[in-house]
Amino acid sequence: MKFALVLTVVAAFAGCAVPTTGVVPRGDGYMTVTRQGEGFWVTTDKLRTAAIKEAEARCQSLGKPLKIVHTKDIPAGAFGRWPESEVLFRCE
Repeated sequence: MKFALVLTVVAAFAGCAVPTTGVVPRGDGYMTVTRQGEGFWVTTDKLRTAAIKEAEARCQSLGKPLKIVHTKDIPAGAFGRWPESEVLFRCE
């Protein structure tokens, strides 16, 4: 019975997961892309690479090179917290 309760809670948190935010403007030319894994087995390296590719595609569409300002990785954690990677960038 406890297993069913834990499974229900984990499934509820999984339903709230956002795989990607897309490119989000942050002002002064800065933008972010956040990628979230859909399970604890997804590595932050893989998520960061995907976020950088998305940022690079945005800058290419503007005809400007990508400049990564900062990256932040959050590993998977307890209570359904999936791994996450955020890339702060500019197109210069």
